[in-house]
Amino acid sequence: MRFGVLAGPLGLALATGSAFAAAQSEDGRRVALVIGNQDYQFVEPLENPENDTKEITKVLQEADFDVTVGLNLSKKDLEKVVRRFLRELNDGDTALFYYSGHALQVGDSNFILPVDAKLTSQYDLEFESLKVSHLLDYMKAASSLQIVMLDACRDNPFEIASLFWGEEEYALGKTRGLRRIPNKLGSFISYATRPGQVAFDGQGPMSPFTSSVVGNALNPTLEIKDLMTRVRDEVVRKTGGQQIPYEDSTLVTNFYFVPPKPEPIVTAHHRVSASVDSPAVALNIPEPVQPEGGTLQAILTLSPENGELRLPGGRTVAEGTELTAAELASLEYVPTGSSAGDVELIGYDVKDEWGGSASAIASVTLAQVVEQPAQDTQAEDRGQRLGELLAWIADQSSGAVEVDIGVGPVPVYPQAPANGLPPTSDWLKIVSVESDLQLSSDGRLLQAGDRFPASALASLTVRPQIGSQSTAGKFVMELPAVNGVQPATVTQVVQPRITQCDALATQPFDLQAVTEGRLANLLDSGEVDSACAAAMAAYPEIGRFVFQRGRGAFAAGDLAGAIAFFEQAYQMGHVRAGQVLGRMYFLGAGIDRDREKAVELYRKAAERGDAYAMHSLGIAEIKGDGTPQDEAAGLKRLLQSVEAGHTFSYNAIGGFYLQGQHVDENVDRAVYYYNRSAARNDIYGFLNMGTLYRDGKGVPEDNEAALGWFRKAHDGGHPAAGTAIGLLYFNGQGVEKNEQEATRWFRESAQRGDPWGAFNTAFMLGRQSGETAGRDRVRMLAMAVAIDPTSSAAEQARDTLSKAQSGYKAKVLQQALTDLGFEPGPVDGQPGRKTRDALANFFQQSGREPVQGDEALVALVKYQWEQDRPRYDLF
Repeated sequence: MRFGVLAGPLGLALATGSAFAAAQSEDGRRVALVIGNQDYQFVEPLENPENDTKEITKVLQEADFDVTVGLNLSKKDLEKVVRRFLRELNDGDTALFYYSGHALQVGDSNFILPVDAKLTSQYDLEFESLKVSHLLDYMKAASSLQIVMLDACRDNPFEIASLFWGEEEYALGKTRGLRRIPNKLGSFISYATRPGQVAFDGQGPMSPFTSSVVGNALNPTLEIKDLMTRVRDEVVRKTGGQQIPYEDSTLVTNFYFVPPKPEPIVTAHHRVSASVDSPAVALNIPEPVQPEGGTLQAILTLSPENGELRLPGGRTVAEGTELTAAELASLEYVPTGSSAGDVELIGYDVKDEWGGSASAIASVTLAQVVEQPAQDTQAEDRGQRLGELLAWIADQSSGAVEVDIGVGPVPVYPQAPANGLPPTSDWLKIVSVESDLQLSSDGRLLQAGDRFPASALASLTVRPQIGSQSTAGKFVMELPAVNGVQPATVTQVVQPRITQCDALATQPFDLQAVTEGRLANLLDSGEVDSACAAAMAAYPEIGRFVFQRGRGAFAAGDLAGAIAFFEQAYQMGHVRAGQVLGRMYFLGAGIDRDREKAVELYRKAAERGDAYAMHSLGIAEIKGDGTPQDEAAGLKRLLQSVEAGHTFSYNAIGGFYLQGQHVDENVDRAVYYYNRSAARNDIYGFLNMGTLYRDGKGVPEDNEAALGWFRKAHDGGHPAAGTAIGLLYFNGQGVEKNEQEATRWFRESAQRGDPWGAFNTAFMLGRQSGETAGRDRVRMLAMAVAIDPTSSAAEQARDTLSKAQSGYKAKVLQQALTDLGFEPGPVDGQPGRKTRDALANFFQQSGREPVQGDEALVALVKYQWEQDRPRYDLF
């Protein structure tokens, strides 16, 4: 009888994760990833990437980008930073990636290199780089416009003749620069120099390319193509023609780093009443405001027919006079030659430094005697209301505002008593705002120097950056003068926080999550359900919380409830929900098996860069399972998953090389993949390393070492590790031969979900006599089929089950119905009407399609097994 154990488990996992869909999506949101790698550990370090990165970050923040920054990143850190960027990008319209550091041209592709890249083995590239075109694809799937800026066109610094990417080996030689990236519609890609040429790191604080971008990007007149023309001109002059920047655009719209500025805010018609015998009348024209800061200039376009205008110092002004905004507000009118009943008009234009303008007038109505105007009463009321509001702000700012991460813009002062204030009469100014916070008012992003009306204080929102929960941030506002009190500033502390639902139930590698997450075996289903129900109530438009509540239901063994939550989250746009539903369709876990449907769901999630989906889709394509077989496409998917750091794909590819399946056999490369997985503390890597030592493939045979690896895999929850240990006990390899101990390990693996564990348990029971062992054997054969009907273990178990004693099979079926409460009558091996009715009742209540014979037994055993909450995420 042949024993089966996964020599190279593929690590197919049911992912359960979290979503990110902002409750309030901001039109035109800009998101950037900026990476500077300078301090390389194994090749010559560079001089300027850190400075390049810091200066580019400042520019992008001034241009209203939410910037994720990575400096001197190892490969693991690079994976985390890219995930963080893609999480921020989920509701972004414009996505930008800037990179300064070493990069490498291999074949037709460009790879950026982390600071711990060695590239001493031909197989290192797959584990120690990021393919730029992959990142661009992920950006394109989540945004409408993409910008890539690569200041990384340098000589290949690694002394290695060739590198593998998948099955292709590429000779390197002394490669120079980068290749042109295939550019799809809607993207702008700029290179520090032409393809195949070398860019300079620079002798100054920045590289020639980056310094030119920094010096020109904030010019509001430069559309991005014009900007790069100017950058090219400057770099050519700086380098004496040795470096010529290059760009490739498929944009169908214009893009400016400086967003369009609003027009200056003026009071269109300001009215004043004055006595004809007054020596001078203060016009009190409301001072114009440019919400985006900058300087304003007023030009008088119309002077009064009678009388004159002058400044408080006595200087007379007339048409054509240029004034500052403050001077305009201080103008006085002298009613020389005016008569009662006259109305004098003063016209003026206000221009800002970016070319925006607005026109307005002030009118002066002359009377013999002017009584206290109603507007003074209104002014007093405004002043009182404003004073109360400012006092309220000062009181509120004394404490920290707690803000949930990943729920969109959150109101800072939702209860602000701003009712009754004119919409543009008094302005609050942002003095400073820390980079991990994004402020906005009425959908307009606010930076240092920007203003917004006091009447809009209740609309002021803050959006903390993902990953900022460990430290509090702050912003400073300048309050306007009121009732003779000079302007004051207030500092508001903002404490970002992760919701309990996120803290308890986020799925690792979920690109719509806000934290790195935890595995299924670490979930407390009760706590998850309570926390995520509260989050769903607070943020009903966010699919992430619905999905994570589904994870809690799954952990509790409520497959029907979990599926309902997963489907709801998927309809709300949660990417990982599709991958999870795909796994459940693929396995038939609480839902009818439909592998074509599974592949469809995988594909949609993989397009967004979901590592779990890329792995699942890759395996399906390689095997032709639910989709036409395409080994090349499947291997590419797995390599993208490896690039993302997903160790399931490490083990899948390692298994292919070990067995010579779908690729040419290469044991050394299999060992390399498994070692990489084990180095990341992956239970599949542990199991596979144990298999190598047990079989002496690529490493010396060492059963003691094998047992150690198997135990590490078992302790981590691997379903097949017990089967591997049981084989050692059965064969007496590295341990004393012990069939009882072998059976115990086989049975434990069966309960965890390993079909070979169930089949091997049945084999051991077949060596025993008596009805108890016979019935148990039948049940374990049915279980081997139930766990995974497409496995080779199930194939052998199905054949063996068909030949088993019918009486034993009938008794196992009757006992299962009895245990489940369906009352089939006596467990006598003679099924009659009561047994048939009980079986029909089971199918009706469980929602399963009725079947007969051995398949009915398998359905019952599977249902019982699922009630024990198996770890579907581990196989």
